[in-house]
Amino acid sequence: MVYHYPHPEWFRDWDRPDFKRINRPLILWGAGKIGGVAAHCLKQQGVEYAAFCDIASDKWGTQFCGHPVISPQELTERYPNAAVLITAVFYGSIHDMLRSRGFREIYDCASLFIEIDFSGYDFWMEEPYAIRNVEQCLAALLEEKTQSGWTDQIFLNITTRCSLRCQECSLFIPYVTEPMDFPAEEIMEDLNTVLTSMGYTRVINFYGGEPLLHPDLANMIRSLREDRRMDRISIITNGTIVPKEDVLQAMAEEERFMVRISDYGKISKNLTRLTDSLQQYKIPYEVANYTYWDRHSGIGITNDSEEKLAAKFRLCTACNVLFLINRRGYMCSTASAVCNMGGFPEHPSNYIDLANKTDFSERLSRFLKRRHTGEYKDACRYCSGNHGVQFEEKVPVAVQTKELLTFPKLI
Repeated sequence: MVYHYPHPEWFRDWDRPDFKRINRPLILWGAGKIGGVAAHCLKQQGVEYAAFCDIASDKWGTQFCGHPVISPQELTERYPNAAVLITAVFYGSIHDMLRSRGFREIYDCASLFIEIDFSGYDFWMEEPYAIRNVEQCLAALLEEKTQSGWTDQIFLNITTRCSLRCQECSLFIPYVTEPMDFPAEEIMEDLNTVLTSMGYTRVINFYGGEPLLHPDLANMIRSLREDRRMDRISIITNGTIVPKEDVLQAMAEEERFMVRISDYGKISKNLTRLTDSLQQYKIPYEVANYTYWDRHSGIGITNDSEEKLAAKFRLCTACNVLFLINRRGYMCSTASAVCNMGGFPEHPSNYIDLANKTDFSERLSRFLKRRHTGEYKDACRYCSGNHGVQFEEKVPVAVQTKELLTFPKLI
């Protein structure tokens, strides 16, 4: 299989380095999902590299894709003149850190990922899962370098009901006291308001909770049938539910639709029945075979400095996505979930009001460009940060809890 990025024109004027001609040690920064795909691409090109570097201490001294993983300190000491290929989503912050350490030959993955020949691919991620991560990486990289305020993906949180109670859920489902389905009419009205302002986004995601529990899901999918302001429409499900026939038919009718399945092993008890149904209806799907989870954000008073708050906000919004829930828009998943439950103190900086149509386009543009201005949200004062900050803190996948969890009192 040869993968072609659907928008190569976005990167037409970017540098295309010849990695074979680099006359110094090449180090890949990021021994994770993006690093695994980048390693495959370099192997396909016959490019040698010396090692991976990663900030996660549990990876130091191990092997990744047949190469040693070293610490940032070891990188500086052993390879002070190395060329570094950033193989992680958080390009901007890593680039700045490398520059501060004296590295000058720094590359991104754009030229590797525009076209990928998956022949001989043997990394642990299945190909559709790898492609989604590649596309997210390219979108984040594009936004980092252009700083246009463009949003790559919109997540529609359509329900806080779920079939699981994962202790480390990034949407904090075990903390929800009154699970509910949000009205379909309001969800789609708010999406239209945002798209009318932005004009385009690459992906629309239905998620929750467990979005297959929403009774109006089929109608919401069908309402996008004639809307060409997105390239892809997807749903994120946990493999416990097989959709009803009407929902499957709505998915099959939408050529842009893809089902994203999180495979949690035995907990995803209907995974085989689900994939069989999707194959029957010829609905594309991806199985995300997680080997670990990132610990969800810690909630509490942080006492972080202004500088650290701004840096945290930049990292946590690096993937340039927008979360819509209960008539409000947020730039990070933690804020969307915790604010919706009243876990963070109420503050207008945390969200954009989707029901208020006054000067909405102007307000949305200012809101999204805050990713680059350092104007963090008040919620950052009470949050340790999510994947951008603590992605090295691994926890077992989908550990269940029966008890209702609670947030600490913040004010």
